[in-house]
Amino acid sequence: MSQYDTVILGAGPGGYVAAIRAAQLGAKVCIIEKELVGGTCLNWGCIPTKAMYKSAVLFEQMRKAETFGLSCDRPRAHLDKIVSRNQRIVAELREGVERLFNKNKVNLIMGAGYVKGPGEVEVTTTDHGKQSIRGKQLIIATGSQPLALNLLPWDQQKVLNTRSMLELKRIPKSLFIVGGGVSGCEFALLFSALGSAIHLTKRSKEPIKGLDRDINRGLIRALKKRKVKLHLGDPPEAAVHTESGVRLTLQSGKQIETEMALVTVGRFPVSRGIGLNRLGLDLKNGYVQVNQHCQTNIDRVYAIGDVTGKQELAHFASHQGIVAVEHGLGEQEAAVDEDAVPVAIFTSPEIASVGLTAQQCEERSIGYLEGSFPFRALGKSHAIGEIDGFVKVIARKKDERIIGIHIIGPDASTLIAACSVALTKGVTLKEMSKTIQAHPTVAEALWEAVEDARGLSIHKLDLGL
Repeated sequence: MSQYDTVILGAGPGGYVAAIRAAQLGAKVCIIEKELVGGTCLNWGCIPTKAMYKSAVLFEQMRKAETFGLSCDRPRAHLDKIVSRNQRIVAELREGVERLFNKNKVNLIMGAGYVKGPGEVEVTTTDHGKQSIRGKQLIIATGSQPLALNLLPWDQQKVLNTRSMLELKRIPKSLFIVGGGVSGCEFALLFSALGSAIHLTKRSKEPIKGLDRDINRGLIRALKKRKVKLHLGDPPEAAVHTESGVRLTLQSGKQIETEMALVTVGRFPVSRGIGLNRLGLDLKNGYVQVNQHCQTNIDRVYAIGDVTGKQELAHFASHQGIVAVEHGLGEQEAAVDEDAVPVAIFTSPEIASVGLTAQQCEERSIGYLEGSFPFRALGKSHAIGEIDGFVKVIARKKDERIIGIHIIGPDASTLIAACSVALTKGVTLKEMSKTIQAHPTVAEALWEAVEDARGLSIHKLDLGL
C-alpha cells in the first residue's frame, strides 16, 4: 500500500490546486481523477464556455461594425470551428496542469477512487488494475454533475445538457433553455448572439438566484434587448419530441416548439457510490458538511468544492483547497471567508458581484447606504460602444464600511478584482473615495458609485439604470 501525506479525490479546480499547494509545503501528494484533469470547469465549463463567449461577442461586434465607421460585410459564424478552437484551448491548459503535477512531484493516478476508511482509498485504474492508497490527510474534491429533468430527459441530440451543448457543430435555429441560472443565461445570450431564436423559462421570477435585485432587473433588460423570449415563473409541465424538434407545454398552458432544448436546472454532488457512507460523514442532501477550515466531522478528512454545497464556483473551490491543505498541515488560522467571494457571470453585458446584496442586508437587519452609477454617463463607455449597465455599492450605515459591490456592464469581471480587495480589507466609502481612477476607463463608474453613496457623485445624472 502506497503511503502519502495528502490524498486528494478529484482533480478539478479545487483538487489540483490543493495538490500543488500541499506539494509546495513539502507534503508527499497523490491525486486521483477518474476522467480528465481540470474537472468540469476546465473541460466542460468555465474555459470552453468563455472561449465560445469571446467568439459570440466578437461576432456581435462585427455585425455592429458600421456604427464604428467600419465595413464588415455579411459576417458568418461557424460553430464547428468555434468548437475546435475551444477544444484546442482546453487541451493546452489541461496539459499545463499535468506539467505542474510533474514539476511539483504530485503523483497523478487516473482511475475511480473508492474510500475504504478515513485515510484509505482503493483505486480502480483506467486499465482496470487496483491500487490501495493511504494518506494522513484525505481531501474529497469530487465536484458535481448536471441535474436531469424527468419530463425532458437528455438524448444529446434534441435535448442537451451544458456539456453536450459544447459539442454542437451547428447553430440551432431555435433553442428553448429550461432553467435560467448562470449557465442558462450565459448560453441564452451566447446563442442569441450567434443567431438562434431563444426562449428561456425558470420556475422563479429571477433569472439568476442570489443576485442583487437591481442587477437581476438589468439582466432581464439585457435579455429582452437581445430578443430572448422570457417565461419567468412559468415552468414546463409537459414535453414531447416532434419531427422537427421539441414542444414544451408551460404551466400557463402556452405551447412552444423549438429545434433543440437545453436543460440547465442545477447540479447535484458526486458523493454517492464512492464509499463516503463508510466514513460516517455528515451529509445533507448528498453534500458533505464542512466548517470554515473545510474540515468534515471525521478527523483528518476534508472536503472542498461543489461537493460541499457552499458555492459552485471554481475559484471558491481553489481557495477551499488551499485552506484545507494549509489547515491540515498545521496552519490553524487558515479559514474561508464566505462573505468576500466574487462572482463573475459572462452574459452580455457581463455581471460581477462580491459581498452582500440589498436583500441580504434587509434580511439580516443591517442598516445600509447604497450608491449607483450608470455606465452610459462615462465617456469611455460611449467610445467603446458599451453603455448599458451600472455599478452599485452597498456600505454598512453605522461605519460606512463597504460590504457589497454589484456590477452589470463592460469589463465587470475585471472590475470586481479591486472590489474584492476592498471588501476583504474592510475599506470604507471615504477611503475608497480617495483612490484615483484613470480616465477614460470604465473603472470611473466604481468611484462615482462610491461617491453617490456619500451623496457626492460628480457626473451622475438621472439617466436610469
